[in-house]
Amino acid sequence: MKNLLVIAFILFKSSIIGQELSDKEIINKAVVFLKVNEKDLLADKICLKALPNQNEKVIVVLPVISNRDAECDYCFDIDNNLLVYNKNTKSFESKYTKKAEWTSDALKFDEIKIDTGLYYLNKNTRAFGIRYSYSGSSSVNPFSSNSINLYCFKNNQIVEVLHDFELEKSNGENGGGCENASFETSKSVFVINTNLADKFNDIIVKTKFKDYSLDANCDKEIIKKQSSKQSVLRFDEKQKKYVLVK
Repeated sequence: MKNLLVIAFILFKSSIIGQELSDKEIINKAVVFLKVNEKDLLADKICLKALPNQNEKVIVVLPVISNRDAECDYCFDIDNNLLVYNKNTKSFESKYTKKAEWTSDALKFDEIKIDTGLYYLNKNTRAFGIRYSYSGSSSVNPFSSNSINLYCFKNNQIVEVLHDFELEKSNGENGGGCENASFETSKSVFVINTNLADKFNDIIVKTKFKDYSLDANCDKEIIKKQSSKQSVLRFDEKQKKYVLVK
């Protein structure tokens, strides 16, 4: 009898797991939940990812086109819709929307990624990031950038705590041939104090800069100048956001 009960429990648990929605089904539910017209979706930019240590909760990013330019096919704003789907309750428990968060025009909006790094803001709060990148279409003046927003949860609601911080940037001039080209890059990383307190910690930003050209075969970087600096992002209680203080 005991063995039969064990088998019955395993079969029941398997049936529950089997009922979990696929990523595509969660996205479809998000579209219905937000009442979004599918023709306005940036379908190739949609992404989702489980929250760290809470695999039953899934972050969904649903970018939606708005404010289209009638005279430019690739010119429009992009609304940022963040949702948290709970696999156990099969419902969306948090929602954040920011109209015209991003823009597509001369700079191409390339990619969105969910970043669940170790962004511990204090002893009770772990943030997650949304990274997004742009690139230019000019071969004469190449350009690319990668930026991040940070969000955390307060009273089960998504709250933005860092807005549009540029982590990487690359730009250059190419007058024809690699020997006549020059480039500048910057790359930043966050360092967060592990001595967590009640208030939000400072975020140390370490940035490296590089100026370089290329050899005649475009294979090797010729470094002209390298430097680095350290700055601080501090939480401003009035703005309820991290701001750069130095």
